[in-house]
Amino acid sequence: MARTTFIWDFDGTLVDSYPAILESLKMTYQAFQIPFDAGAVEKYILEKSTGDLLLELERVYHIPFERLKKKQSMEQAARDDRIVLMPGAREVLEWTRKQGIQNMIYTHKGATTESVLKKLGISDYFREIITSADGFKRKPHSQAVDYLVEKYHLARASTVYIGDRSIDMDLAFQSGIKSINLTQVDNTFNHKITKLTDIFEIID
Repeated sequence: MARTTFIWDFDGTLVDSYPAILESLKMTYQAFQIPFDAGAVEKYILEKSTGDLLLELERVYHIPFERLKKKQSMEQAARDDRIVLMPGAREVLEWTRKQGIQNMIYTHKGATTESVLKKLGISDYFREIITSADGFKRKPHSQAVDYLVEKYHLARASTVYIGDRSIDMDLAFQSGIKSINLTQVDNTFNHKITKLTDIFEIID
């Protein structure tokens, strides 16, 4: 029987980082003199992604994406010490170790991801960590998942992407793997959970 593999999203799934992300975006908006609506920004990044938001700002305000991204990344990195684990995250990771389930991460967060994982004391649970610094095409493109599948000879039927947004579920669909998601409804390949420990009920 193929070994089960969890590929985790980071922000909003393993860690509660959205307050820090929103603050970094607020500072970015201010730096470029863009009006900031906290509620609208939060809704946008939860439904899509921070990257999509910055691309939209580029389109509307004609500010190069790379300038926006550089500023936002710098502001977010300055707030990495505010990031905390999601409830149940450590409990689920310890359970996966006992169950022989291997864990990986694919996130749009940048190169500071590993330092945050070490600070939180969970870096040793992950066999590989892919961040935006690795240069793969952004979600929901399957490139990063395809890379992990090929590198580690993963069985797609036993591989699960765990996330908290529609883009995470779409990534799983595009990659031909299963999905567990904190916000998206049940369907033929996705299980909706309300808390991470619900995973115990899904995985035999």
